[in-house]
Amino acid sequence: MSSEKVRDDWKRILKLTSPEEAAKKLMEHLRLRPKVEELRVPDSVGRVLAEDVVADQDVPPYDCSCFDGYAVRSEDTVNASKSNPVRLRVVAKVLPDTKELPTIREGEAAFLVTGAPMPPGSDALVKVEETRLEEDSILVFRRIEKLENVAIKGEDVKAGQPILKAGHVIRPIDVGLMMGLGKSKVKVYSKPKVAVISVGKELYLKSLEQKEPPPNNYAYVIKGLVDELGGEAEVLGIYPDDVEVVKEVLASAISKYDVVLTMGSCSIGINDAVPDAINSLGEPGVIVHGLTLSPGKPAGFGFVRDKPIIMLPGHIVSAVAAFYVLCLPLLAALTGRRAEDMLPVIKAKLDEHEAPWGGHRFLRAGVKYVDGDLVAKPMHGGANVMMTLVKSNAYAVLPPRTELKKGDVVAFRALTLLDLLYMGET
Repeated sequence: MSSEKVRDDWKRILKLTSPEEAAKKLMEHLRLRPKVEELRVPDSVGRVLAEDVVADQDVPPYDCSCFDGYAVRSEDTVNASKSNPVRLRVVAKVLPDTKELPTIREGEAAFLVTGAPMPPGSDALVKVEETRLEEDSILVFRRIEKLENVAIKGEDVKAGQPILKAGHVIRPIDVGLMMGLGKSKVKVYSKPKVAVISVGKELYLKSLEQKEPPPNNYAYVIKGLVDELGGEAEVLGIYPDDVEVVKEVLASAISKYDVVLTMGSCSIGINDAVPDAINSLGEPGVIVHGLTLSPGKPAGFGFVRDKPIIMLPGHIVSAVAAFYVLCLPLLAALTGRRAEDMLPVIKAKLDEHEAPWGGHRFLRAGVKYVDGDLVAKPMHGGANVMMTLVKSNAYAVLPPRTELKKGDVVAFRALTLLDLLYMGET
């Protein structure tokens, strides 16, 4: 679109805002709140807790055996040895659901399966493999210490103890813990529904000829990022640079989705339709248009009927840079989390000098272990060079005029959680 003249009305002039200030304004205007739903605990892995989980019982609920073995009185085994084993009479068999427990007296033992309650009078358990059974008795060949092989009531979890906090992302081990506490359902934050809309004349014309794969491949990158960060994205298609067409698409999307992301047609060219389409739908319209971010400068956002519409540039690196600045904190807010907890920080040494830059810079890098140290190799290239992202697994937004020397330690964030898999030793 280099031959197009630029509009001279003030609405189409980029009023640059810093990434920090843009994210702050986005949160200030956000009226939506996280939605809550109830799921079966086994179906909750990867979801974000919307409630504190508090234990309503001790785990284990009573003193119990850690292994199959024999409940004994430890004092009866004080003098036991291989050359002088102690003989104990087996008086009962105890299972986890045994209601009436025998009392263990001097010279007696009871067989217990794993998890069975310890009978009164006993204070230790000797494993089956450390005994020899002779008719109705066992031989014990060493001293068994008090509470040996015994799980104490409440030693894992005590009743009333908070075990998981709201905002926690549920892991498989958490599912096991909650089910072990008798919890069958849990409240989690719903996944915000996100529409991804591609806008651009060239892309639209290409889509009329090429159906599979669709030519808006960048939209599927953004969809993948939304899905990994806790949203549920749907790519709605490709539309021409026509204000009325885009207006109609946006109006439909904000009636069905929590968030709308557009890609392309958001700069100040005469055919860039998205900002005008947003403003035509009502107040407050576009709030931020332009970031002090390279790449990512044309990005911005607006609100219509309390629904956020994020304008991402059409070039992939610009779109991804703006995504992390604007969409990441938005998804955090709508899934009950803090933005800083969404992706892990990775501190790595730069392997080359980075000259200062006038504005904020989206630095992407490939981070790997080299001789035991995390080393970052910056990936340089234009806003449309997708391979700079393919070869990267981390990013940092550098403040204006930041100069970095080789060997300086930089706090990056992983591009995705999957990127943590690609930091092996080289």
